[in-house]
Amino acid sequence: MPNSLRKGAIAFVAFTAALNAVPAVAQSFLQSQNVLILDEAFFPDVIYVKPGDELVFINHAAATRTVTGADAVWTSGELSKGDTFFYVVDESSPLEFTSIFEGEEGQIYQGTLSFDDPPSNTDMGDDDTLGEAISSE
Repeated sequence: MPNSLRKGAIAFVAFTAALNAVPAVAQSFLQSQNVLILDEAFFPDVIYVKPGDELVFINHAAATRTVTGADAVWTSGELSKGDTFFYVVDESSPLEFTSIFEGEEGQIYQGTLSFDDPPSNTDMGDDDTLGEAISSE
C-alpha cells in the first residue's frame, strides 16, 4: 500500500473516531436532577438546567399529584406517592411548572427552570454575616 494511501486511511479512521466521540463527550455533561414533589411545594423550587438535562420528578406528597409545564406543554399524568416522571429539558421547555395542593383551598404551587448558571456554593453575597459569626466564636 503506498504511503499516501496509508496516511489517508489513518486520517480517515482518526477523523471518524473523533466524530463518534463527540456525542459521548457532550452526553457526559448532561445531568439528571431529582425534583421532589412535596405536599405543598417542590424541592428544589428552582432547578438550574441545560438543554438535554433530565428531570426526575418523585412524588413524596401524601396524595396523588400531577405536574404540568406552563401552558400544558407537558404533563406527568397522575403520580401516586413514590411514582416518578421523567422529563428531558430542551431549549423550548417552559420555565415554569405547577402542581395543585388539594387541601382546603386547592392552591397551586410552582417550580421554575433556569438556564442561568447556578449560584456558587461559596457566594456569600454582600452580607457576610456567616463569616462574621464564625470569626467571633
